[in-house]
Amino acid sequence: MKKILLLFAALGSLTLTSCNNDDDYVAVDNDTIAEVFELSNIDFAPDGSGRYTVLYPLEPTIFESDVVLVYRIVNDEGFIVKQPIPRTLYLDGDDEVDYDFNFSSEDILFIMDANFDLADAPAYTQNQSFRVVIVPGYFSSTVDVNDYDAVMAALKNKNGGKEITIETIQ
Repeated sequence: MKKILLLFAALGSLTLTSCNNDDDYVAVDNDTIAEVFELSNIDFAPDGSGRYTVLYPLEPTIFESDVVLVYRIVNDEGFIVKQPIPRTLYLDGDDEVDYDFNFSSEDILFIMDANFDLADAPAYTQNQSFRVVIVPGYFSSTVDVNDYDAVMAALKNKNGGKEITIETIQ
């Protein structure tokens, strides 16, 4: 009888010692590294094809898998808003102004086009400001990239609640 009790005690202690409370693991995301910067006082120039462009080099270069998000900063009736690019502005009459961009791992090409002569509209080609957000490719599929505030909130969340610093480049 003593041997059976000793056997049950040994089996009981083995089953109870296999349980633990090591569920305090906190995952740290070290690969969602975003870069955010603001370009101000940007002046577009004609490129000879009827469009206006600005080429901005990325130093250092970014990964091929990274995604560049661009927002045009506009003062709209006293409120600073960030409009996602590409963007079409509909003006009086049938006039339209288009802001767009292309990017590679080495640079960003800002592009303006219109259905009228942009030389007559310096308010749209001169002294423009843009917020550029560079994120890993998979991250851009997890958030509404057309909503600047949603992108920044998601980046802050991935950054452990810390604010994302924004460098201003002129």
